[in-house]
Amino acid sequence: MTGRTRRSTPPQRHPAYVAGFVVLLWSAGPSASEEPKGSSHAAATTPRVDTSASRTTASDAAIGLANRLQVLVDDFRVRLSIPDVVVVSIIARNALVVSVERINDGQFALSVEDGFLNTLNDDELNAVVAHELGHVWIFTHHPYLQTEESANRIALRLVSRDSLERVYDKVWTRAGTRGHLAYFPVE
Repeated sequence: MTGRTRRSTPPQRHPAYVAGFVVLLWSAGPSASEEPKGSSHAAATTPRVDTSASRTTASDAAIGLANRLQVLVDDFRVRLSIPDVVVVSIIARNALVVSVERINDGQFALSVEDGFLNTLNDDELNAVVAHELGHVWIFTHHPYLQTEESANRIALRLVSRDSLERVYDKVWTRAGTRGHLAYFPVE
């Protein structure tokens, strides 16, 4: 030893791993402790890509998509004045196709089924994120008013009704169920 102390640096987060998923309607997994620029808290979140299913490493495309999705989530979060961190996880299978859940104080996880993302155009992807952030907004502002219609009302601040309707059709098709558009606020 030379007598000098070595300063350890914290490990860097890498978006090529993930954990789990869970609840609400369309997310889950571990979260980052940071937020995007322009929000009331500083920093950036790190999205996660599930590598546990049929893959041993996440592809560059999946990592790129996760990063793109995280940027979208962070942008919409700022536009909706949501102070909480929302971390994106792309997972192999999600019984709800897409979902969001609170994972601890000030942090939510948005989980999206990998194969479902490939079916969405940009408008539909925006609609999915807007809807899920509608749930987060309601939870952080009026937690006892959690309904699909309320989440859609918030989503319509960011995206068109048409894009939400197309996403609902795709979710119902993928989930093998059929719902109805009573979830939409009356125009």
